Amino acid sequence: MAEENQTEVLIIGAGNIGRVYGYHLFKGGAKIHYYVREHNKQNLINYPLIMHGLSSVIRLCNKTSTEKFSDYTVTTDKDISNGNAPNLPEHLDYVIFTVPAHRLSEGDWLKTLITFINDKYQKNVYYTSPIPDETGMERLLNMGIDKSQLIAGQTNVCSYFAPLADQKYEPRSKDIIEKDNEEKNPNKVIVFCPTIPDIVGNLTEEAKEAADKYVNILNKGGLKTINIKKDTEYGINALLAAPLFTCFAMFNWNFYNIGRNLDTMSLMTASLCEVSSIIMKKTNNQCNFLVKIVPFIPTLLFASVLILIHFISLYVCSFDIEAFCNAHFKVKLGEQTDYWNNIINSEAEKYDVDITNFKKLIKQYKETSKKDE
Repeated sequence: MAEENQTEVLIIGAGNIGRVYGYHLFKGGAKIHYYVREHNKQNLINYPLIMHGLSSVIRLCNKTSTEKFSDYTVTTDKDISNGNAPNLPEHLDYVIFTVPAHRLSEGDWLKTLITFINDKYQKNVYYTSPIPDETGMERLLNMGIDKSQLIAGQTNVCSYFAPLADQKYEPRSKDIIEKDNEEKNPNKVIVFCPTIPDIVGNLTEEAKEAADKYVNILNKGGLKTINIKKDTEYGINALLAAPLFTCFAMFNWNFYNIGRNLDTMSLMTASLCEVSSIIMKKTNNQCNFLVKIVPFIPTLLFASVLILIHFISLYVCSFDIEAFCNAHFKVKLGEQTDYWNNIINSEAEKYDVDITNFKKLIKQYKETSKKDE
């Protein structure tokens, strides 16, 4: 592929998701540029990103491959704020946000970045995120991005910094662990495991060609992805995660202990019903099937499924599901409790939905969190 025709991608954040996408887009033929905070710059420049890919979610079928990735440039928040980003290309095709949603509202870095990109590339850039903002990308529209520039997304890759705390199973072999430790790489290593295909969706007809091209690059790079040609609706469905994360975090994501505590399980399922009511009213019942069936799932069935997942994590999955969830989502919830809570309370008031059980669950979670401190 000629240099002038190479697809140029700017990835916001170089965490575990940003690295997985950067690596696979690079393998698919794209040129990768990372945008990070100034203090992360030197580590990314001086040390390669080490990744271990798991070929299967089934432990007995899994084979682990190791990759080192360093073919990228680095631009920082300081570069953009100074209006001088020499590492960015002359043309840019995609910007991919891989930072947690609540980071988007911290400070003015996002507005500064988008203004810089609009000025430099005259809005000839498409934006997407494999870990979308709970506002359904409305935040980006408010920053001056046109809807025709947006591509909805949702990742289904499990990736994490190794090793996980309190993990009961380690997918890396002893030899790989020894090599990782010998590297003394400040960027840490990640383990990733694709599950079902990742999904994207063009929100407008103008973005269809760009969405298809993006999907083709990821598939060529080895990350199975499909274009569903519509909104992934993550911004709508994400609200359901709040009661789940809140409940699970109180038990450190031990699904066996969660499933046995029927009082908390009952409070969680009641909270899910309240949140699903918000979504159904918000969408005038034009939401997906999962949201609609939530009120009909018995607590005992839910509890049984969680206990089953516990044993799958122990003996079947190629990585420790419970340790993975605890490492990621407990921290995420801790940072975003007020963020989620404010959204749901605002939506409940707007659509006149009683969320008494959800409020009780949040209160119980906060009390438990204080005890753990």
